[in-house]
Order: sequence, then C-alpha cells, then structure tokens
Amino acid sequence: MTTRQRAALLMLPDDEAAIVKHYSLSGEDMTAIDTARTPATRLGYALQLCCLRYPGRHLRHGELLPAVMLDHIAEQVGVDAKVIADFARRTPTRYDQLAAIKTRFGFSDLSRPHRVELRTWLTNEAASIIDGRALLGRLLDEMRARRIVIPGVSVVERMAAEAIHQAETDLVAAIDGGLGHEMRQQLDALIDDKVHDRQSRLSWLREPEPRVASASLLEIVEKITLIRGTGISAFSPDVRHEPRLGQFAREGVRYTAQAFQQMRPARRRVVLLATLRELEATLTDAAIDMFIALVGRAHLRARKRLEQRVAVSGREGRERMLRIARVLEAISQAARAGGDVAAAVDAVASLDIIDADAA
Repeated sequence: MTTRQRAALLMLPDDEAAIVKHYSLSGEDMTAIDTARTPATRLGYALQLCCLRYPGRHLRHGELLPAVMLDHIAEQVGVDAKVIADFARRTPTRYDQLAAIKTRFGFSDLSRPHRVELRTWLTNEAASIIDGRALLGRLLDEMRARRIVIPGVSVVERMAAEAIHQAETDLVAAIDGGLGHEMRQQLDALIDDKVHDRQSRLSWLREPEPRVASASLLEIVEKITLIRGTGISAFSPDVRHEPRLGQFAREGVRYTAQAFQQMRPARRRVVLLATLRELEATLTDAAIDMFIALVGRAHLRARKRLEQRVAVSGREGRERMLRIARVLEAISQAARAGGDVAAAVDAVASLDIIDADAA
C-alpha cells in the first residue's frame, strides 16, 4: 500500500455521518467523563475515549483534529471546543487519563497473548481471503471489537501478510499431502514430457483456442482427456479455499515450464492442479462452443445446398412448362394448317426431352 493508503486506515473521520456513528456518547460515557474536574480534562477524556473506540488507536500528542469531530464531541460534553488547547499542554494528565480510560472501559494493548489469539483468528480468516487489504480491514475491525489498541499500521499490516503467507503454506501442504504417488507423477509429467517433440504438455494445453474445425474439436477433446487422466476429478477442495486456488490457477496459466521447474515440488504440483481445474473448465466450454459452431456451419451449408436445389428445380420446372406450351402450340398450328405434326413437334424439342418433361 502507499503511504496515503496506510494513513487512511487509522485516520480520524471528518464527515458528519461517520462522526455521529462512532462518536455519539452514552450515559455511561458521560458519567465517566464527568469524573474529570475541568472543562479541558473532560473534553480530553471524551476525545481519548472516542479515539480508542474508532479508529482504535491512541490520540497522538499534538494531533490535528477535524473541526467537525471536535465540535460534535465538545457539544455533547457541554464545553467550548477551544479548551482543547489547555488539555494538549498537560502531558502527564493526558497519560494518567488514558490509563484510567483503558481500565474503566476494558481496553488493552497488543500483548503477546493477544498476538497469539489474533494470529490464530487471522490464519482462519485468511483461508478464504486472498486480498491483503481486505484481510487487514477485517483485522482492524476485530481488534476494535476486542478493544485491543491498534499500535500502528505497519504492525497490523505485517500480521495480515504473515497470515496470508501461512494460509497459503498450509493449503499447499494439505493438498500436496493428499495426492497419491501416481497423481504426482502425472502432474510432474505435464512439465517434463513433450508433445509433438517440441513443447511441454502444459504448454500444449494452454495453447490459444484454434479455429473452428472438426480437427480442432478433436484436439480440444484430446486435451480434456489428458487433463482428466491426471485424476483431478477426485480432487474436491473445501469451498473456503476456492479463492486461493483461483489465484493459483491465474498464476499457473502465465508461468512457463521453466518457472514451474524452479518452484518447490509441493507448490508446483498444487499450482498445476489448480491450473488444470481451470483449463478443464475453459476447454470444456470451448468444446461446447466449437460443437455448436460446427453444427451451425453444417446447418448453414445444408440450407444453402437446399436453396440451390430448389432454385435449380424451379428454373427447370419453368423451362419444362414453356417447352410443353410450345409443343402444344406447334401441334395446334400444324393441325390447323394440315401440316406435318411430327415435324412441328420435333422442331420444338426431341421426343426424348418431351418424354422426360411428361414423366
């Protein structure tokens, strides 16, 4: 994350909706605040309490407070917001007050026991979360809910990153540990064995979708058969792990065979497994689409042939009817003139053609 993004995680809110949501004081809060003797210490007490609740950290010495936040809290306490200047100069009072607030409201610092508990919680959360920023946001919310004071962004950011790394390591170990010897060999062969004596099986499987043709459909089916031959159909992961397996698959479709060979064996096999699952789905969709395209193409060709036959048949029919009409006309004229009817008919068309027309 950038410096600005880190700062925003624990920034004091400056919009009215967030301020009303997080900084509306209860009767219990006011009872505690009223234990402070002066307007300045009462306002300081309220500000430190609100800051511990949200964003969940200590109010920093000399920190510039958003005016709308300061006015909202001062109005509830019933003091002038300007008295904050007097409180800011009283460092010992501020620290004593902070300790009292923590004790009264159950806030605690991030101690070792808290770290252990949060690490366990984080690892479980990270099983289904691959976005580091999303996990970090969940961690901050959890610490606020547990009233654990957030020490700084770098600390919690490192905790989230370690949890994601641990979740990935645990998943790789669990999946690889469940693979049989034969399946491991099948997966390794995707990198080591060649297809057509020129490329690895994996590279062949990842080739771009070919043009629409029956031979291309057969090649896609051959690829699907190869993938299913590795036994991935027997692999049924926990649904929580699908996001991380999807991430592995996105990595796998980009890696070269050389990059796979440089991986640790367990991670290589798991990334390959995730990649094959994605490729199987993609190739199956491609096979269906190509089959539909081939059927559509065959239908179009058949339709064109039918239209051509209908056109030819219609043209021949019109010519036949015209010949018959001319033959009848020739017979009529020859008969009226007392001429040779056979010669008149033969002048229009041969007897074989006339027989064919009459058939």
